[in-house]
Amino acid sequence: MLSLRGMDNKERWAVWMPCKGYVKRWLLVNYNRPDRCWPEIVDLSENRPLYRLFLNHLRRGWHRRDGSAMSVYGERVAIEISEDTFRRYGWELTGTELRDFNGELERQVKLAFHTHVSMLSVTGITLNESIRRFRRYTGIGELDWETDSMRKEVLRHVRMDGGELWREYQARMEEKVWAVLSENGLLSRQGADYCKKNQLQDRWKR
Repeated sequence: MLSLRGMDNKERWAVWMPCKGYVKRWLLVNYNRPDRCWPEIVDLSENRPLYRLFLNHLRRGWHRRDGSAMSVYGERVAIEISEDTFRRYGWELTGTELRDFNGELERQVKLAFHTHVSMLSVTGITLNESIRRFRRYTGIGELDWETDSMRKEVLRHVRMDGGELWREYQARMEEKVWAVLSENGLLSRQGADYCKKNQLQDRWKR
């Protein structure tokens, strides 16, 4: 559905898209560009691949509306379009296009969550604490994405051993050590290169 609201003699055009709560929150955290008329309006144009994908899913309004979308997704978010986009691409998402685009957005949020959990796991932080941190940093609340569902997502799709990530973290810390020692004159450039060479060989042996 298309909406127009204006301020300062400038209209802003938006497509209302049903979505899951955590998708709405993620879009607002990353792309909200509010004004007095639009306290929440998402501008995807700075993320060119995502914006192009959105444009490719737009259709003109001669398709039958799917009234069940809100019952499936529960939330909706306004995504800004230009008048040119309105005329060239359309102003609605069909049921199929809506599911496809939402599927990609859900995948991106889950990938960010997976990365956050797996990288924190190497520090010994528990899954519950990792989820609490992710909520705090992204604003995704319990009503947006239930904790039980988030835990199941991790158990199904995320490796929690963190072995490779921990080795990578150690390697980066050691590289920083050689750089600091070299800057302080405690290790020559030749010595730093020698340490890095042995460090690299040690990593290949593991």
